[in-house]
Amino acid sequence: MKKFINKPEDVERQVVDGYVKAYPDLIAKAADDIVVRVRRKQGKVALVSGGGMGHEPAHLGYVGAGMLDAAVGGAIYTSPAEDRVKAAVDAVALGNTGVLLVVKNYTGDVVNFKMAAEEAAEEGFAVDYVVVDDDVAVEDSSFTVGRRGVAGTIFVHKCAGAAAEAGAPLPEVKRVAEKVIANVRTMGVAIEPCTVPAAGKPGFTLADDEMEMGVGIHGEPGVRRAAMEPVDAMVDEMLEKILGDLDFAGARVAVMVNGAGGTPPYELAIVSNRVHDVLSERGIAVARTYMGPFMTSLEMRGFSVTLLRLDDELEKLLAAPARAVAWTEGEAVASAGAVSGASAEAPAAAVEKGAPDAGAKPADAAASTVDDPAAARVTAALLAVAEAMDAHKDELTELDMPIGDSDHGINMARGFDAVREQLPGLAGADAPTIMRKAAMTVISKVGGSSGPLYGTLMRKMGVAVKRAGGLTLASFAQGLRDGLQGIEDLAGGAPGDKTMIDAMVPAIASLDEALAAGTPATAALAAAAQAAAEGAEATIPLVARKGRASYLGERSRGHKDPGAASFAYCMAAIAACARS
Repeated sequence: MKKFINKPEDVERQVVDGYVKAYPDLIAKAADDIVVRVRRKQGKVALVSGGGMGHEPAHLGYVGAGMLDAAVGGAIYTSPAEDRVKAAVDAVALGNTGVLLVVKNYTGDVVNFKMAAEEAAEEGFAVDYVVVDDDVAVEDSSFTVGRRGVAGTIFVHKCAGAAAEAGAPLPEVKRVAEKVIANVRTMGVAIEPCTVPAAGKPGFTLADDEMEMGVGIHGEPGVRRAAMEPVDAMVDEMLEKILGDLDFAGARVAVMVNGAGGTPPYELAIVSNRVHDVLSERGIAVARTYMGPFMTSLEMRGFSVTLLRLDDELEKLLAAPARAVAWTEGEAVASAGAVSGASAEAPAAAVEKGAPDAGAKPADAAASTVDDPAAARVTAALLAVAEAMDAHKDELTELDMPIGDSDHGINMARGFDAVREQLPGLAGADAPTIMRKAAMTVISKVGGSSGPLYGTLMRKMGVAVKRAGGLTLASFAQGLRDGLQGIEDLAGGAPGDKTMIDAMVPAIASLDEALAAGTPATAALAAAAQAAAEGAEATIPLVARKGRASYLGERSRGHKDPGAASFAYCMAAIAACARS
């Protein structure tokens, strides 16, 4: 891997710092992962978007007058955790009439942004969200999470941002966003993959004479691999799919020819040339064209084509003034009552509210030291899980490369490393408190979809232990059952969908059998760990029906699900800890 970086673990922070220092008149840093407008709105609806980094200039490049009010970034290709999204809401909500979250349709993004919206609403903020799903390469299905949200998201930022800047109320801004979503379609292609810095190798491989049609923005493989074709043939296939998905006949459209990060402008111009020719032949009038890197995929060599079907309203909103790092339209001016400078932003302390402090002793633990014999066992189990995630980090990441974002092992290790660092500060706390705090840390640090799912599992287990009055094999099994229900409620899924549920269900069944037979805890946990491992192995021949792997359809067959594998390793670590 050759990249112009320092240390992989510093990439995200240094990217944010670099942008903020380059454009101090437009954007400011409210936290290491949150960028806000220098001149903020007052008395209007604020827009917040974001996602995993690696798509620059998305999303921080669209923070500015007439577009976003804040962007929150996660680790590369990993959704920001719920508490970070909530922190971004906190940074812009005060003094405004509402907040609209613009979310790309990936499981981790949807789960974390939705949870943040619910938390903000519970605190009395007017918050709503929309989910963008413009990628026509992935067909709608009752077995998938739906179409991916890709470059069309930027048109949502622009039109909804213009409506918000004009003073439209929250329901009206949401209506505009949903109107864009209903009228925008995108498809992409790649000829060379990209490399996540922390992974150190490409997420997939392509021969010199191959292309990947329908590729996603996270470097995940597309829907069809084939021999290279002339670019006109690629464009024709993509437009055939886009134009066949929505009635563009006789319409006026906005066109976005988007570079994936490693595609030079002269090649994008050739793409644009063919797009215009085909649309002209079809009687479709091009009102506006945008060409360049708008939503990238690190250094991937590829491009996408986006069409937005316009009416008078959307055309007017698209042409409305805007000024952001990556988008300038007309003469943008600050809203009345806007405040210039760093003082306009939320204090760092407020933005960081809710973020776990790994070195500090939690107030509830410090205030009440208890003698809970289960606390030592929970602490030992969490340490064992952290060691297992470190030991299997590379393997889990390898499993994630062909069907995911190439980061599952990296993220799980990072999250449980943070739990391990937190444990000394929890000395004296009872087992449920330790599990609840660890769950919050996992949600915050793992990110993506795995953070909320594993955090939900751990939190439910803590509740079960507290309800039972102690940690027993029965309360542990009940915690797993409750956790499974929580995961299904949060993200859907069932056995056979090729997810962590396929390892959880046999483990729970094994524990139930052991409880009925009166099997000792050590033997019961060993059997449950073995059942989880067999469940993970059984995902290999399955076709994914949930999560990002579901976009690959038949191409997901033959790969073990990384989430099921990580759960099996967690169970093995817990079983080994019980024997020691």
